[in-house]
Amino acid sequence: MEMKAEKTEIAAPATDKVRVLVADDSRVIRKAINKILSSEFELVETEDGETAWEHLLKDDSIEVVVSDIEMPRLDGYSLICRIRAAEPERVRNVPIIVITGADDELTRERAFACGATDFIIKPIDGVQLLARTRAHAKLDQTTRKLEETATALEEQTAVDPLTQLHSRRYFIQRGVQDLAYAKRHNSDLSVIRIDIDNFRTIYKQHGDQVSDQILVWLAKILTATCRTEDTVARIGGGEFAILAPSSGRMEAAVLCERARTAVIAEPFKHASLSLPLTISLGLSTLGRDPGETIEELLTLAEQRMTLAKAAGGNRLGISYQEEAPKPEEAVIEQPDLETALKMLGANEGGKLLPFLPDLIGRCLPLLEFCNKKLDLGLGFAIESLKDKLSDMR
Repeated sequence: MEMKAEKTEIAAPATDKVRVLVADDSRVIRKAINKILSSEFELVETEDGETAWEHLLKDDSIEVVVSDIEMPRLDGYSLICRIRAAEPERVRNVPIIVITGADDELTRERAFACGATDFIIKPIDGVQLLARTRAHAKLDQTTRKLEETATALEEQTAVDPLTQLHSRRYFIQRGVQDLAYAKRHNSDLSVIRIDIDNFRTIYKQHGDQVSDQILVWLAKILTATCRTEDTVARIGGGEFAILAPSSGRMEAAVLCERARTAVIAEPFKHASLSLPLTISLGLSTLGRDPGETIEELLTLAEQRMTLAKAAGGNRLGISYQEEAPKPEEAVIEQPDLETALKMLGANEGGKLLPFLPDLIGRCLPLLEFCNKKLDLGLGFAIESLKDKLSDMR
């Protein structure tokens, strides 16, 4: 059974010695172990298994555990089992040397079954204990270095070093998972592509340093705009993408509008430079658009973003037939219901997408009144709609 405890970090001492945790209720045995190991190792001594467990959780620098079997509060078997079931990998994989006076096969078998790494019989052979502690400490250090290297390599492929956003590789991998979930649970999924308008011209005019700072600036805006469950990635030079699970066409369009207006709200500033910037976006949605793989949805979103850029930029490309309005034609302020109905009659519904949550919210009181007076049986549907609107706002 996995045991958890609140973890308070213990700083490792300023020494090059490997730290060894010793758990034994006998002060005489602890003193003997100290005499054998202290010349090469930094020892942390405890009198019972429970205290040893607490130290191990709190101290990341412990690389070997030396434990007795018979101890108060928590015996050696239970300590080993708890260590091997621990959540932190560092704790779960620590070498454990059992030292016991019970020289029988049953004790040995039980210790190894619990997860002991090594087994030494009392009275302690100093040469044997020192040699085995050295070997297990060296192996633990090698294992930790390999794990750190593997983690670093994984992070390098998963994170863009400049913006600290996810990489294209991670975006595709995560997209495959989110797409499978959406199909399995019949839920929404949208993919958004974003480019900085005229980025090549900006690069030629201002060079590497300013261009890099622009990418970092935009990455922060996109991260602040998105939800925790969204995946934001830099997938090329000035190219970004957002994976929005549980977001249909309307919710994703609202997200795009938030990002677009956040970019134009304040110019990019660097030293004495103040540079107004805009972005173009493309949107594709599972089930609403052709595309059964994450690559196909990303390609479609990119095509629509390219059309938005060709139309002048600073807009969202939604579909080939109905692109987002040009900035000078766009509805800047929230339209009232009468204006919204006129726009729908004029086949300009695409302009309303960013404002739909507020428009629906305005209709709710009338809908509730009609449901109450006409007994339409829409109570549950109205409450569900309220919850959905709360998530979108």
